[in-house]
Amino acid sequence: MAATSLSRKISAIFILFGLTLAAVLTIQGNLSQQMVVHPIWRELLQSSTDQYLSDGRSVPEKHLSSTGIVRGWHLHAGALPADMPQYFARLDPGYHDEHQMDAYDTDRSYAVLVTPIGEGRIVMSVDITDLENYQNMTALLSVLMALLSSLMILGAIVWIYRTLRRPIQSLAQRMDDLDPAHPSQRLATDFALSELHDIAVIVNRHLDRVERFIERERSLLDLASHEFRTPIAVIAGAVDVIKLYELPVEADRPLARIESTIGNLTEIMSALLFLSREPEAKAPAETTRLDTLTAALVDDHEHLLQGTGAAFVIGEFQPVELECPETMVRIVVSNLLRNAAEHSNAGPIKVCLAVNTLSILNSTGGFDVTEAARRYTRALRDSSKQGGGQGLGLYITRRICERFGWTLTISSTVEGETLAELHFG
Repeated sequence: MAATSLSRKISAIFILFGLTLAAVLTIQGNLSQQMVVHPIWRELLQSSTDQYLSDGRSVPEKHLSSTGIVRGWHLHAGALPADMPQYFARLDPGYHDEHQMDAYDTDRSYAVLVTPIGEGRIVMSVDITDLENYQNMTALLSVLMALLSSLMILGAIVWIYRTLRRPIQSLAQRMDDLDPAHPSQRLATDFALSELHDIAVIVNRHLDRVERFIERERSLLDLASHEFRTPIAVIAGAVDVIKLYELPVEADRPLARIESTIGNLTEIMSALLFLSREPEAKAPAETTRLDTLTAALVDDHEHLLQGTGAAFVIGEFQPVELECPETMVRIVVSNLLRNAAEHSNAGPIKVCLAVNTLSILNSTGGFDVTEAARRYTRALRDSSKQGGGQGLGLYITRRICERFGWTLTISSTVEGETLAELHFG
């Protein structure tokens, strides 16, 4: 659902109200105008004429009104009445409303009924000048009200923009300016609107809870890492003591696996401690020779391919230095090498190092890259969930890549080979 602006919604309501008011005023003006040409005037004039006539003849004892707004004249051959507008004598028989009378240039407005009688005519008129003036004044007031309403609506929209939209944008900008690297930052709550003040206070409370949660997690991780160092050191010392004795050849491989596992656990503990701390901008940068370290790690992982028919092959290797602790690089590269070894049955595993990319090409045809990519993606997703319980190596790899801005991709070549690429920077 597309997002809409609150200020636009409120402005639309005001505009709709203004249009409705304009429509009402227009209808009222039209109704007022209709009163000027309403058929009631014809009925009034016809009734007044009928009172003077009987069977089409004038009644001697009846007299036409000569005063007021309704007046009548009985025209005969000869001079016209002095109190009658002269142009009435030129009107054709029938009813003439105000619109038809506008053709005559006069200061007054009339509705006129001309009725033939014998050799003369009865002219009845009603003066609707006052009504028309009132109607014109009402129409003018309607226009003024419409203009005033438009100005008020425009002012309300501007007021809403200044008092609502800008503070909301300010709140959004303050939230966007919060730096995750400084969890102690809080929003300023100096808003004039109490609603925005309440929102800022609630956000700060949430930030307080998040900061306390992160601090608990870091403390737990730090304590656990330190606590694990003791049993790891005890196991390593026990292995050193055992190696002092003469052991059968069959014991060499288990001892080597124990030593390798201890080394991996030590690196994991170091990585967890490193990742639990925020990066320090002023801390001296550590550099690592990636080419030298990768070559050494390839030798260390050769034992994983014994009896499989596969072998690591070092291709193009360029000297590369990274501003990163060696332990972090060792964990990521070791994870890639182990992944390649676990999915190789035969053929070479080519390891190449360019300026910004470490690539590991697995030439084993029986490896399903789609399934591997699916499993790897699922493992990464599960490793980010609380209580995922699996994929600690993948979790640490992902966190290290995020910390240093690296990207890891797994793809398939045209020849069906699997290519894992780690891009630095």
